[in-house]
Amino acid sequence: MMLQRLRETLFFFWHHLTDLLWRLAPVLPLLAMTNYLLFVVHDGDTKAAMADPLTLAPQLLAGVMAAALTIRYSLAVVRKETPGFGALWRGALADTLPLALVQIMAGVLIVAGLFLLILPGLFLMGALLPAYVILIQERTGPLGALKASWQRFRSQAWAVSASLFAVFLLLMVVMSGLDALGQLLDAAPLPLRLAALSGLDLVGLLFSQMVVILLVRFYELEQLPPAKAGWN
Repeated sequence: MMLQRLRETLFFFWHHLTDLLWRLAPVLPLLAMTNYLLFVVHDGDTKAAMADPLTLAPQLLAGVMAAALTIRYSLAVVRKETPGFGALWRGALADTLPLALVQIMAGVLIVAGLFLLILPGLFLMGALLPAYVILIQERTGPLGALKASWQRFRSQAWAVSASLFAVFLLLMVVMSGLDALGQLLDAAPLPLRLAALSGLDLVGLLFSQMVVILLVRFYELEQLPPAKAGWN
């Protein structure tokens, strides 16, 4: 099952790569702000930047907004709907705060589980992360989404977490490549460097959407009958 879900996720991602990229472009100023704070305010000191909430906040916000938009876009494709750019972003902005709350609550539980011999955390990851899609599609609120995810996905938690782990490994390779490209810009003038690094961050954010696309696929398969548009 893991290889099948991975194949479907990659197929969907590849065929919607361009559409997702230009729809995610509005988060570019947030990524540029993060790089500005890192290289201008903190003089490239990553440790100092990581300790500064004002530096981390734009990047974290961009990630939540991108996830909300990708979930809405993927669900629309599955249901053969064609929402416009503005409609997708209005919905994604409305979802940003509730989705952030789900991420925080699920993250606390998963991290706590990882400290308990790792396996409980992996199980919770598979059982709780589909709440992202439930929240947006079913309008249940953060607590309701987590409860519904636990009830409906704990029986497949290991399958979900194994598939997520495969995507995470792939993302590690992609992010390593982007990081290597970023290091080639060390000698570039600061404005050019900031612009190029922000572009690379957008590409990295785009590839990270494979995680939420995979969650959409598991959610969609849980429905009866599951739609198949765009997955084969």
